[in-house]
Amino acid sequence: MRPRLLVLVALCALACGGGSGSQAPAPQTLPESLAQFLSAVKANDLEHMMALWGTERGLASGWMKSDELRQRLTVLQIYLNHVGYRVIEGPLPVTNKADRRMFRVELQRATSCTVVVPIELAHAKDGRWLVVGTDLAAVGNPSEPCKR
Repeated sequence: MRPRLLVLVALCALACGGGSGSQAPAPQTLPESLAQFLSAVKANDLEHMMALWGTERGLASGWMKSDELRQRLTVLQIYLNHVGYRVIEGPLPVTNKADRRMFRVELQRATSCTVVVPIELAHAKDGRWLVVGTDLAAVGNPSEPCKR
């Protein structure tokens, strides 16, 4: 009976161990959260974007339907796609939202132009900073040429 128990415990440990060791650790600071999210956008890595996107309630994957979540993140990835970026300003307080901060980020697009976008993050209940999103109108249509 004892060998069976050891095998069962070992299998449970493997199953609960949490996937591959190559995943980036959960970011602890605002700049880390923003950098990891923008890196995931650039890499078109929706899974990593999911691990960094939500609100004060926590990760959106915990309360949003999977199909809707993928659609929203796909749209965000298209609008925020870039070849490089730099933080211009932030973290800044968000009016009437004590648990949120905002960065102004310059995105360099493949079309040799730049756009400045506001990106908002929320301090979740579990202590992480999660990307809430941006005003897509401020980003501009990614398929149109840059406005000069």
